Amino acid sequence: MSFSFILPQKIIFGRGSIESIGEEAKRLGGRRVFIVTSPGMVQRPHLKQAADSLKKHKMRFDVFSEVTPEPPIEDVYRCFAVARKKGSDLLVGLGGGSVMDVAKKAAADLSLPRIMVPTTAGTGSEVTHESVLKVDGKKKAFVEAGLTADVAIVDPNLCQTMSKRLATSSAMDALAHAVECHESRKSNPIARTLALEAYNLVKDNLMQALKGDTQAMVNLSLGSLIAGMAFGNSGTTLGHALSYPLSNRGMPHGEAVAVTLPYALDFNGSDPAFARKLQKLARTIEFRWNPGWDAREMATEVMQDERHLGNNPVEVTFEDVLAIFEKMKNEFHKR
Repeated sequence: MSFSFILPQKIIFGRGSIESIGEEAKRLGGRRVFIVTSPGMVQRPHLKQAADSLKKHKMRFDVFSEVTPEPPIEDVYRCFAVARKKGSDLLVGLGGGSVMDVAKKAAADLSLPRIMVPTTAGTGSEVTHESVLKVDGKKKAFVEAGLTADVAIVDPNLCQTMSKRLATSSAMDALAHAVECHESRKSNPIARTLALEAYNLVKDNLMQALKGDTQAMVNLSLGSLIAGMAFGNSGTTLGHALSYPLSNRGMPHGEAVAVTLPYALDFNGSDPAFARKLQKLARTIEFRWNPGWDAREMATEVMQDERHLGNNPVEVTFEDVLAIFEKMKNEFHKR
């Protein structure tokens, strides 16, 4: 047996830990920090908290708030260009998975240190060495050690502003990371151990977190973090492969995974009873199959995803995937 395991050099977890951004940026040698975020984050207190921490440590900073959902690689190009023009020497990614994917890729291309700060409990992107971006309209994963954050700061308080819909889809994404990591052919003993812990944390706290339970949200954030540590070193499987055609057609990643995960679990024979429970939860997403979507075309896209399908514990054929999409289409038409 042989494997490698890649993580940030430092992970900070806890309520209020966003206040450590300035200290960590200073430790990494930052003098002019470039904060990468989304348009919506500009109106939230999280950005001010990050800025205040940097000001406390006498650091200059600029804000790039143009990251779009399910970002195209062009977002990286714009981010890269502005950061270089500003003379930035450290990047902070503050937001959900889309923001962190853009920030990690831009920082890597600029060869700058980076700090990732998630504001959702689901993607685990703060601790992975992967960046998923749309290239020519299709999702593409860039996977390399150079994309790893130097520091990941996970503050559960930042997740309190998530809508119920976003919290549900994000948690389902974390759950998918844990389940798919545990089943992945490329998994390893460390990843599987972490995946099991993450699975239990998310499963046991999801419903209470959705009801506003603060401690449950802390546990959910921890579960997302641990799931990211796990799947980042094992890859994901069929659930994510099935989700990409939905995201390619405009559906947010977390929602797409929430819809496809139960079908993947059912196909792989993974805890059918639990798959049915997830399917009920996924219905809160209010997903509708677009009449313009062609199941055969989507199945063809999935079969081109050798990275995910190669990890799946059960061999998957085109006919299998087509049958799953046809089943999905019929079930959602009946709602």
